Amino acid sequence: MTVSAPPRPTTLAEWIAATLPPGIPAMGAAPVGGLRFLFYGRASTHEHQDPRTSRAWQLDVSCRLTGEHGRIVGEYFEVGCSRQVPWHLRPRAAAMLRYIAANADRVDAVVVSEYERAFLDGAQVRDLRTVLERYGVQLWLPEAEGPVDFDNPAHEALLSLLAARSQTEVLRSRHRVVTAMRMQTVEQGRYLGGRPPYGYRLVDAGPHPNRALARRGVRQQRLVPNPSTTPVVKLIFSLRLAGHSAAGIARHLNEQAVPSPSGADTERDRVRMDPGWSLRTVAEILGNPRYTGRQVWNRTSADRATRSPSGRRTSVRNEQHEWAISARIAHVPLVSEQDFVAAQTVQAARHSTGQAADADGDECVYLLAGRLQCGLCGRKMDSHRSHGRAAYRCRHGYTSARTRPESAPGNLYLREDHLLARIAAHLTTMGIADNPDAEQTARLVDELGLVFRCDATGVELLDRGAITSVRTPRRRLARQPGDDTLGNGDDQLLLALTYATAEETDQPNTPAGQDDAPAGETRPARQPLRPPPRPQRLAAPQRRHRQSRLHAAFAARRSRDTSRAGRDDHPQSGLHHNHSQQHNHSQRVLARRSGRRPLLLPSRQQTPHGQRSTGRPGVASGNTKPREPSR
Repeated sequence: MTVSAPPRPTTLAEWIAATLPPGIPAMGAAPVGGLRFLFYGRASTHEHQDPRTSRAWQLDVSCRLTGEHGRIVGEYFEVGCSRQVPWHLRPRAAAMLRYIAANADRVDAVVVSEYERAFLDGAQVRDLRTVLERYGVQLWLPEAEGPVDFDNPAHEALLSLLAARSQTEVLRSRHRVVTAMRMQTVEQGRYLGGRPPYGYRLVDAGPHPNRALARRGVRQQRLVPNPSTTPVVKLIFSLRLAGHSAAGIARHLNEQAVPSPSGADTERDRVRMDPGWSLRTVAEILGNPRYTGRQVWNRTSADRATRSPSGRRTSVRNEQHEWAISARIAHVPLVSEQDFVAAQTVQAARHSTGQAADADGDECVYLLAGRLQCGLCGRKMDSHRSHGRAAYRCRHGYTSARTRPESAPGNLYLREDHLLARIAAHLTTMGIADNPDAEQTARLVDELGLVFRCDATGVELLDRGAITSVRTPRRRLARQPGDDTLGNGDDQLLLALTYATAEETDQPNTPAGQDDAPAGETRPARQPLRPPPRPQRLAAPQRRHRQSRLHAAFAARRSRDTSRAGRDDHPQSGLHHNHSQQHNHSQRVLARRSGRRPLLLPSRQQTPHGQRSTGRPGVASGNTKPREPSR
């Protein structure tokens, strides 16, 4: 009997595989289990991180975690998105959730390489849990060494600890950066980046003080006066100290054909064309303390506290006591500190006088905002307060920053109460309402989407075909008493997915080196326990069209809530036959999977809290009543 010798390795990978000790799987070995995973990763920025390297190490950690139990069939990697953004507003995270909602029978679990990569706090985990439990999908974390059991007290404590650590990391990093930048401004007067103010330009200021950055060629910069724009800044301050208004200064500069900041430097703003000087541009120059020669930082902020509901960071002005001002002169001043303070005093006096002109000083609500067009020029009328009352005006494209021709028509001013009376009479004539009051008229105009063309003589209802774009005021409607589909208001992800439609761009990316399952491979059918039938509710009215954006789903949800009350059951129409079939298919898939608890691995299976042994045979501590599966 001849025994053939094992083949000798010829490549580096074969040589390393031959030297592996017993029990250690080889690199790239086929997975043992049959679970199908979706990988989610995230890189915060493009500039300060390498997305390819970040994706590689996150995917490697996820593969090591899931290698013995299944394979990663798709990946969703986020680039340039902060973890402070909710999941339904992240592009790739929202795409993954839409894919899970549309293909609930093709996904078993979602794996994340690190808690801090995906979540900011515990609220995001709770929202994601609601979605995953509804579609029967697990969440795998390296910190939990596998699947997360949300019903296990140990895992709940672990998630709370991870959430606290994630928030601590954010606060600590932010505190370090903000404090360092404040000290660099106050003590060193360093230029910390950003667009230079109008009147200055940037020049080289030597190597960077950080030796590692200096070896890479990073240089410092500082501000020096720009010979072509410095006289304009000095002229603006001199005119202001002489008693001229900001609009009068802008009008004077436009009459003298002085290039505006965007016209003097095309690289300053490539998108905006040069429209000339405006009142706001002059006011920004007059209120910038950097013209005194001192470096100023933290005049504005755009952090998590100022984020809008859509996820976009909005810049807000900080109070003067929050500014960081250099202790010494950092660059050549264009105006003295005495003149700058005097200019602010003039501005403050005029501003307070204008506020005192209003009768009550309270916030004014404009009921017809965005619903009026000028009968002379066709422009939308601006909301404008006149003598303490809500009113609307149209300046026909002219502003106070430019000299108006003598042949141009005068401004059109219309009071809101007069307009509401005319619109109420118009609605009564058309048979829409019977002498409605002001509030009823405004509500009908908003609900029906009406737009009126008005002038000093009367109002005219515009045809919908002649309406270009109308700004719809945002409204927050209360939930109806009979609407208990989604429980509390915290299930934002589930609410968004209910009205979202999977798109072609939501398909996951296949990880490198992994292919899809063979076409002939069949998976054994699962027989989970079916959940008990839900109580019969009134059928919801069908939507006219499917929403394809998550942020549009919230508006559809609110409108659906208001229209459900008082309606009876009605059968599905033929126009929605295909949609009803798809909806029924989704419901069947959810019924199969929603009753299934997360499949904990036998090697890592956690003992329920109420059934842990007390050390005595046959006796269990705590409540022995079995826990119902999560729905």
